Amino acid sequence: MSSSESVLIVAGETSGDLHAAPVVAAIKDKRPETRFFGAGGPLMRVEGVELLAEVSDLAVMGFTGIPKILPRLARLKKQLLEKVREENVKLAILTDYPGFNLNLARSLKSLPNPPRILFYVAPQLWAWRQGRVKILQKYVDELAVVFAFEVEFFQKFGIKPHFVGHPLLEEIAPYLAQVSSKKSADSPLLALLPGSRPSVASKHLPIMLEAGRKLREVVPGLRVGVGQASTLRDWSVWQEVEKDGFEVWSDARKLLSQAGVAAVCSGTATLEAALIGVPQVVVYKTSSLNYQIARTFVKIPNVALANVIVGRTIVPELLQGEFTASGLASKLKNVLQDQEVRARMIVDYGEVRAALGTTGAAERVAEIAIGMM
Repeated sequence: MSSSESVLIVAGETSGDLHAAPVVAAIKDKRPETRFFGAGGPLMRVEGVELLAEVSDLAVMGFTGIPKILPRLARLKKQLLEKVREENVKLAILTDYPGFNLNLARSLKSLPNPPRILFYVAPQLWAWRQGRVKILQKYVDELAVVFAFEVEFFQKFGIKPHFVGHPLLEEIAPYLAQVSSKKSADSPLLALLPGSRPSVASKHLPIMLEAGRKLREVVPGLRVGVGQASTLRDWSVWQEVEKDGFEVWSDARKLLSQAGVAAVCSGTATLEAALIGVPQVVVYKTSSLNYQIARTFVKIPNVALANVIVGRTIVPELLQGEFTASGLASKLKNVLQDQEVRARMIVDYGEVRAALGTTGAAERVAEIAIGMM
């Protein structure tokens, strides 16, 4: 390849930025002259990626939020395609964010000299919208998956994915050394992780805080910490939260490493809790309309990633109407105080870890990318 060749890289969410940035670093380590442009977040910017859009501008929550963002996504796609044409880009690395990235893959392949496409963090077609597999078959050259069970799933459709391991294994490693040995001691710590998107966290946090109050009444010495995602820093609610005796933690992973039990919004954070080894209750609430639409598409019985990965319920889930302050407080009390429940969950977490492979995901993706150049 030419020493100054450009690579398109797109991540549309905070987690995608977290996963894509180390890939850029790993490629640059071997090919220092490679230039990157696309869409992403602050971590990709630090690695020298020229960003045409920030993840904060691309976040969308639920089906009802999609129409508002469509014009912005259409403009971004047009900008990216123009730059790919101008620079004669030979490789595109599309990270997660399937709604946009699969559509972009189709458009990229319609260009006169289309780039090769590497899709990193496969769309969760085993859970919903399986029809999208046709887009992968037709427009994606290489697929890098982060769960071991995905290999067999995609092979059924004639796709041979690369299992690269889960990037979280790398990201979580520094926190494992901080794990408290006194997780169920005299002064236990409850972690509340309401989510990173304002639209989600605003639905979860009030219920979680009320559950925390209820639990404090029955668990002597209980401390309650709330994980404050960077996207929620400017919320005015935090002063009131602290006045109520709750601790605000800007590093949610550090909070998990010290906690004896956690209430976690469904998503990647549930996997982080499992890897760190804190017993948890998974919660989720959205608008009735979003929930009804989702249930139409979703083909799996569980939403918590730990449950999905092992194929059975190992952590309790409270969804929609079941997610109440009383219900959550009751589940948390059980998970905190029942040693048999805790021990079984910790053992089951071992299965989750095994399904995520070994560290080094970014380096493996970089090797695939360089091979495609």
